[in-house]
Amino acid sequence: MATKEFKNADSLLSVTLLKNNLSPSDNSFIGHVTRNVLTLSNLIANIAEKNEGLSSYTIEHSANLLSDEILKACRSGYAVDVLGLGTLYIALSGAVTGEKPNGSSIPGFKICFSPSAKMRSMAENIKVDKIVFADSAPSFDKIINVFDQNEKHILKKGKGVRIIGTKLKIMGDDAGIWFAPVDEQNEAIKDETKWVLVSSTTISMNKPKTLEFYVPDELEDGNYRLVVKTRCGSGDKLLKSLATGFSSVVNVVS
Repeated sequence: MATKEFKNADSLLSVTLLKNNLSPSDNSFIGHVTRNVLTLSNLIANIAEKNEGLSSYTIEHSANLLSDEILKACRSGYAVDVLGLGTLYIALSGAVTGEKPNGSSIPGFKICFSPSAKMRSMAENIKVDKIVFADSAPSFDKIINVFDQNEKHILKKGKGVRIIGTKLKIMGDDAGIWFAPVDEQNEAIKDETKWVLVSSTTISMNKPKTLEFYVPDELEDGNYRLVVKTRCGSGDKLLKSLATGFSSVVNVVS
């Protein structure tokens, strides 16, 4: 017999902001609320924890009965008040056309939800816990020494390297891959004239999630950060401004 596990789940409201590239202003963003789904099992566990006389399975059975009745009512064409939170109702999914529309002219139906005053009031009083600024910069998940397939960030001069991450594809005339020497704090030095550019002729794979290239022979042994500069946007669209990503420290050896 299968056993269901009921878990409590707490979620925090966060908003992710992405720069609006269609706006001339640098202070314009497109935002969306991160969707943290509280499942039926989570809700059941929360209710059971606060009501010791009710078993999780009794609550689940009641919830299933309500769900079945709501579906049955909607299927019959009723608008249904859902626990005082709002109303589920049937609406047309598109425009009706034709000189003399009939049943076959109906494009179909969709389910809509109209929140109650209580729900609207709740939304007005929600407080944001966290705002996240979506970064268009390249990110590094793995750095692999292709020569021996190690991921210890030890790279050999003249040998292949594979980077796995996101937004890595080299796009734009000013884009490229560099090895930047690091300072005493293991940060890339600011003087970019001392960075060593990876020759474009040695880049064997150039994809948004994967780069493969050869470590320049002229590098001195030591610690570096890989730097990727690109104008790679979503769907291979060119970004207006150059995006720059830095890897963690890698060690280059002969």
